[in-house]
Amino acid sequence: PHFHTLLQSIINQQLSVKAARTISARLRLGQGGGHFNAERLLALRPSALRDCGISSNKVHFIRTLARAMRDGELNFRSLARADDDTVRQVLTQYPGIGHWSADMFLMFGLHRPDVLPLGDLALRKSMQRIYRLADNAGEEAYLAIADPWRPYRTVASRYLWAALG
Repeated sequence: PHFHTLLQSIINQQLSVKAARTISARLRLGQGGGHFNAERLLALRPSALRDCGISSNKVHFIRTLARAMRDGELNFRSLARADDDTVRQVLTQYPGIGHWSADMFLMFGLHRPDVLPLGDLALRKSMQRIYRLADNAGEEAYLAIADPWRPYRTVASRYLWAALG
């Protein structure tokens, strides 16, 4: 499930929820169903991934991640025991995984309770509406608002997303 969650965050980048779901369903079908699996994905030709609607860059990211998983370079058991900053540091070394993807993995893969994914546009938009922040508000404004939510900023983030409808 950890590999699946991380791969899903790569697929979801810069896409609508509907488009990401469609692409994910095609890719799961293409690899034989079930959760994403490194071996099965690597057995597919890059063109098969592109045929699912995945961009060439994301195909490269997915294959790099799958190789790291297969070769034991990326160890999810170790990540599960690491602190949030270490998880971010390890994951962002891989192409296609930035802070947003790392935060999504912390929230949905490792179920960490205190993640505030400020790289998420929907979360920022919700905070702007609720707290009347300007579009150009700096990160420190968001952090100041969210500070009292510690150590449950993940829960707050979910409420903020839900508030958008």
